[in-house]
Amino acid sequence: MWKHIFTHGLRYNQPNASSKSLILSVLNSTATKREAKDYLSKYRNGNGQHNHCLFFIRDLHEVAPAILTQVSSAIKRLGMLGLRPIFAIPPSPSPSRVNIQAELLDSIVTNADMRPLHLKEGLTKSRTGLYHSALSRQSKLFDIANSDMIPIIKPYVYNQETASEFMTTDVVKFMNCLCQGDIPHIDKFFILNEAGGIPSGERHDNAHVFINLSQEFRHLFSSLSHNIRTLRKPEPRSQDLLHRMELHAKQDEISSLECEYHNHLEDLLLMNKVLSNLAPAATGLITTIKAAALSSDRRNPLVYNLLTDRSLISSSLPRFKKNSIEMDSSTDALSEHTWYELPSQPANTAPSNSDAVLVTTVLKRGVHIKTYDYKTLTQFNSIGLPKEFHVPETGEEPPANSFKLDINKFKAIIDQSFKRSLDVRDYLNRINGRIATIIVIGDYEGIAILTYEGPEKDPFVYLDKFAVLPHLKGSLGISDIIFNLMFKKFPNEILWRSRKDNVVNKWYFQRSVAVLDLSVDLDPEHHDKQQSQFKLFYYGNPQFAKRALRNKTRLREIMKSIRDIKPSWYK
Repeated sequence: MWKHIFTHGLRYNQPNASSKSLILSVLNSTATKREAKDYLSKYRNGNGQHNHCLFFIRDLHEVAPAILTQVSSAIKRLGMLGLRPIFAIPPSPSPSRVNIQAELLDSIVTNADMRPLHLKEGLTKSRTGLYHSALSRQSKLFDIANSDMIPIIKPYVYNQETASEFMTTDVVKFMNCLCQGDIPHIDKFFILNEAGGIPSGERHDNAHVFINLSQEFRHLFSSLSHNIRTLRKPEPRSQDLLHRMELHAKQDEISSLECEYHNHLEDLLLMNKVLSNLAPAATGLITTIKAAALSSDRRNPLVYNLLTDRSLISSSLPRFKKNSIEMDSSTDALSEHTWYELPSQPANTAPSNSDAVLVTTVLKRGVHIKTYDYKTLTQFNSIGLPKEFHVPETGEEPPANSFKLDINKFKAIIDQSFKRSLDVRDYLNRINGRIATIIVIGDYEGIAILTYEGPEKDPFVYLDKFAVLPHLKGSLGISDIIFNLMFKKFPNEILWRSRKDNVVNKWYFQRSVAVLDLSVDLDPEHHDKQQSQFKLFYYGNPQFAKRALRNKTRLREIMKSIRDIKPSWYK
């Protein structure tokens, strides 16, 4: 497939055949056709723009030589695939340790067949107090004479007023200033460390898969800060002497964990600051040095992210693992299946650094999200609502500055995504008064409309419409963001339907615990069988789902309600 892409206008101007061979083999094993085209259009150097990745590697001096050799190999592959590295060294209480880090990076770069260029000062502080980055184009660092040099930046600041240098004590500010101004195009920011990505309690303290910073930064910052405060002042389980002795014996372990969480917090702050200076499409990634050293391009998170701009697995896969419930509607039989992609791991065990899936977090500056929790749309909470849906003033209308749903944009994204025209009046006649929530991503780049269906006394939540603008499908993690929000907002149960021939059904299947054919005879006694072009997908936490799916009366009620929903498209 990729040879066809190369021969139809997507020419990749690489210096030798081995680079082209690598690109073809890697694309063939990792990327979808859409991702391959996106990659080639970005990295083929047709516009003369070089793409860079910024590396921030912690405690490199503690890594085994064999791992360093593998890291060098991974860096070489990134370079061959069109991404040129820039290295920034973390500050240290010991200047000699910074020098050791620089020597190790020099060796990594040299072994990757690249030419290192050491920069002692990453920033210059002017007499006016402003900071100037060594990466600035004014520094001539990336002129033609130095175009093939790989910068290795030490964490020093040169003060023009005192004609002296000092090592930074504020690494977040240092990296923030380093990435400001007229700097080369940095497409990726990679942080490599010992512990991996930002830990997630929902994933048994394995790393978050994906973080939308604009949505999640404040909560994650608060959570990590709370953990650090707790570890700084640990309390024994009781005042019993044995419990106090136990706490004393674990003091070193607690101190180590506090240091680890401090690094996680610093990594989060670094990502938030650096990505805020880069293009909106830029990606951050935090993983372990061991994961970054993996030779398999399918498992190496750096190479995989370069080619696909996503994480190794989808972040919206359910948090519960394996043993999900699938039901055969024709026999009413329940069976266990194990489709879930995330490897199982016993509770209370540390993640394996060799398993990149468990230790890697991908981050984006992110998209803004609005949720409209209006059961009924009126002229007071929406814009462009047809007159027949206006209601009399009651004195309890939302404040004038509250978010209002734009019906015209609402219709436009659904029309573009489904390639059909929505009959807004017919659609509102069906859902108004039964809306569970409406989720809007950015400026209507993605949308989900969830409704309450079924009997009034015992309704269920139904994903009635899910749409992403065509040119954004598969990018920015919009689909994952929407499904994550839905699952958090309605953790017990959500249902949706999809045409049997929909190419997205595999993706839907991975996010459900049961899939049922709506063409089955729902009530054999009354011969309630109708042909349906839809499959029903059921999501629910294991306890709730097992109970619900074994209740045949309730199940038939749900299936009949969803089967009989009439579309609201113009003919």
